[in-house]
Amino acid sequence: MKTIYPKLLLLLLAGQLLLAPVTYAKTPVEIANEDGYPMTENYNPKGTIVIAAKNGQVLYSDHPDVKWPPASMSKLMTLYLVYQAMDHGKFNLNTKVTVNDKFYEISTLPMLSNNHFRKGATYTVDELLHIMLTASSNSATFMLSSLVHKDDSDFVDLMNKTASKLGMKNTHYYNPAGPPNNLLLQYKPARYQEDDDNISTARDYAILARHIVNEYPQVLNYTKLLTVTVKKGTIDEETFATYNHSLEGAQLSYKGVDGLKTGSSDTAGFNTTITGRRNGMRIIQVIMGVEDWYDPPAEFNRNKIANAIMDDVYSKYSYKKVLSKGYYKNGDQELYIHHDLYDVVKKGVTGKLIFKDGKATYQYARSFVSKDTDVPNVTYEDYQQYRIKKFIDDYFVQLTIGITLSILAGLILLLYYYRNNIKKLFNKR
Repeated sequence: MKTIYPKLLLLLLAGQLLLAPVTYAKTPVEIANEDGYPMTENYNPKGTIVIAAKNGQVLYSDHPDVKWPPASMSKLMTLYLVYQAMDHGKFNLNTKVTVNDKFYEISTLPMLSNNHFRKGATYTVDELLHIMLTASSNSATFMLSSLVHKDDSDFVDLMNKTASKLGMKNTHYYNPAGPPNNLLLQYKPARYQEDDDNISTARDYAILARHIVNEYPQVLNYTKLLTVTVKKGTIDEETFATYNHSLEGAQLSYKGVDGLKTGSSDTAGFNTTITGRRNGMRIIQVIMGVEDWYDPPAEFNRNKIANAIMDDVYSKYSYKKVLSKGYYKNGDQELYIHHDLYDVVKKGVTGKLIFKDGKATYQYARSFVSKDTDVPNVTYEDYQQYRIKKFIDDYFVQLTIGITLSILAGLILLLYYYRNNIKKLFNKR
């Protein structure tokens, strides 16, 4: 009988494990419901991700690699390429573009007109950026892309080449602006005649948005605006309101949110790429595929979900100092840390400081949005070596003078010695 009890105990334990509740990551809608935004599961996005802008660390994700049309979020790639071209001196914010027949007619196409261009009117790049980002104007987007490449197909080639270079593995573009390609009619790029949507993923757009925010933070001066008026006091004056309802001061205002771009269509539903900063930590969130386009609550549910997820992320993560500059003892090692080390820290998780190959890092189980991102680090060196170098740096002038005087004194003694010896030699003769 003694051998039966252990087996019986194992069976009971196995049964308890099988009956125990399974823990899993909450869906975006579950997070929204818990945060006080009641909605049904059919509003769950097709793909969602949140990353830290600083280091690319993934803070939340739910099916981030599902392929989905970015719709007007496609304009973020056009924006990135416009700023790169300005970096290379191809044009600047004051460069003017004239509304020709093509740009005028694109602005009149059904389901694509977000603004009204007058044939022959001129707009600066600065004005076109406002119209593209706030009004989501397709025509303004084509006007901007024409400055980078006159041929639309060449520009789309560049979009796809850049996506590949950035590591956006599941992204493919057919046009610069983001509507379903068939809606562009005769204005589809010549080498991109497929009646398809641009395609991407939440992860890929987080990668793109991170590059934009880190390389061109001045973009936020456009995307943070609730309303924009262009050509004030002229016959071409227009005022546009943001579609980003999470912007600080907007209908679903979220403190710290200052960009970036929404996207919606009948095939994509409602998408958004949002960035915001709280307590020194900037995050980037991408939501794709809150459906459907013909359901009025879906547009605002997109932002309710976004706000709830930001609440969840900011409650779990913070950006703070994990190692101070100065003297540090690591076991038998005495080290000098050259800079304070800041990192994204998950509450309730204790990380470990690692010192290797002259770099200090803070390590714990986590993932990053792409291979070109990594754990933040600061340099260190042996403390005694640092003290010697610091002594030399601190007393460089005094040491230089001392060494110089010593050399001069040595030379004088040598001259004196040889002078006396030469005299003795001549006296003997």
